[in-house]
Amino acid sequence: MLARNETIFKWVLYTAATMLCLAVQGAFFQRFTLWGVIPFVYPLLAAIPAAYEGPVPGTIFALAVGVVCDLILPSPLPCFYTLVFPMVGLCAALLAQNLLPAGFLCSLAVTAAAFFLTGGFTALLLWLRGNSAWGASAFLTLRELCVTAPLTVPATVLYRAVYRRAHRDD
Repeated sequence: MLARNETIFKWVLYTAATMLCLAVQGAFFQRFTLWGVIPFVYPLLAAIPAAYEGPVPGTIFALAVGVVCDLILPSPLPCFYTLVFPMVGLCAALLAQNLLPAGFLCSLAVTAAAFFLTGGFTALLLWLRGNSAWGASAFLTLRELCVTAPLTVPATVLYRAVYRRAHRDD
């Protein structure tokens, strides 16, 4: 295949894997709660592929995931996920590039970073509106992370398979 065709194929595979995760979130995880929260897979969908692909492509993919999330989720601010997820993708890619090689431990670390960035920006927005919600937001973020953390394993397996399929010749 040509390099352009390989690139298109790679991003189609990443998009298909992400759409599968979005469908599982909507069909199954929305139906139950644990500790008062549902598993929230959207931040890990922005972080894990970025850890495999690097800063620029990972940030752009996280931006696209943020746009999709803003279209399907309510948020405290219009375009909230579009603004936060590129930072999540960049942080995840830089963490994977400089500290931890992409894999299960890295996926868990970037997922935690994604949740803390998302929760931190939510708390900041509430604070700017006059609501002091740092403690409640931190507790909610911690509960969401604990409920969602086991899902990093299947997400890592899925995105690692896509990465290996797309980068066979590297």
